Amino acid sequence: MARTIRATILGTIWAAATGLAAAQTGNLKDTQLTPDRVASGRAIVIGCVSRERAGQFLITDTRARPPAQYRLAGNADLLRFHVGHTVEIAGPLTATTRGGGAGAGTLKVEALTYLSTTCTPLQ
Repeated sequence: MARTIRATILGTIWAAATGLAAAQTGNLKDTQLTPDRVASGRAIVIGCVSRERAGQFLITDTRARPPAQYRLAGNADLLRFHVGHTVEIAGPLTATTRGGGAGAGTLKVEALTYLSTTCTPLQ
């Protein structure tokens, strides 16, 4: 009985120590990038993907006032799949003009992180 309790306690301590060590890997600073920040031509935008026309996609960041829109340059099949989803997209920004229509900047999709199956409606 005492041996079983001791083994259980040691197993719990080992699991906690292993989990703590695993949780401390990585660089927290790398995960704290400011969305919509342009640094050396690169941007990170969190928003809703929509289709503008056949083969052209936009991302709208509703957190900005007024909402910021960027055209997306990337894999059309991937972007089509994410229409209506909230995603985080990172890549070089070819123009920094905000707003929809012809003046929207173009963001080349180098990294896409899926966040939600829904989008925050425009307010």
